[in-house]
Amino acid sequence: MTTLINPNDPRAKRTRKFLQQAFTELLKQKDFDKITIQDIADQAEMNRSTFYSHFQDKYELLDVTLNTMFSDILSERIPADSNLDEPSLVRNLMLAICQYQIETGKCINLKSTLSLYIEENIKNQLYSIIFSCVANKMHTHVLQEKRRIELIVTIISSAIYGIVLDWTHKGQLDDPEQLVRDALPLILTILHVNDLDAE
Repeated sequence: MTTLINPNDPRAKRTRKFLQQAFTELLKQKDFDKITIQDIADQAEMNRSTFYSHFQDKYELLDVTLNTMFSDILSERIPADSNLDEPSLVRNLMLAICQYQIETGKCINLKSTLSLYIEENIKNQLYSIIFSCVANKMHTHVLQEKRRIELIVTIISSAIYGIVLDWTHKGQLDDPEQLVRDALPLILTILHVNDLDAE
């Protein structure tokens, strides 16, 4: 079995970036199921052994590519050292997901077999972000209500993603800022009705 090299090595980072770029170029032309490792290696002008030094298979490359795209967009909207209040966090998450939908639409055929995979990937990331923010605000005694918190976070993350997905399917009729202005009060109502800071 091939030993993967250190992904933090600067040369490795460059190689991984080239492989991801080659992969996204191929996704514009072909469905994910039709893309082979050889296709990716050829597009990146590398050999198969180089690919396997960095990724176990094309599914790992897909995960890394999607996660990198979303992380890059998110870091523009929500800097790591931000101390955001609820409205700012929800607003910026919605705008980030709008941008992510636009960007993936440019480089991936969303009618492909990847559409459900992308949806699941972004919903999981969104859930994790919101849960982390909510967990940071909880008092110790609220931890006993973990299941209730999980349900609230599921509702909020599903609402945010569902609104943006509907916006995407309807051809992005509104400006993303307008979409957020319309939707934000409805989503914040869920948070306020289920006041997580309540004693």
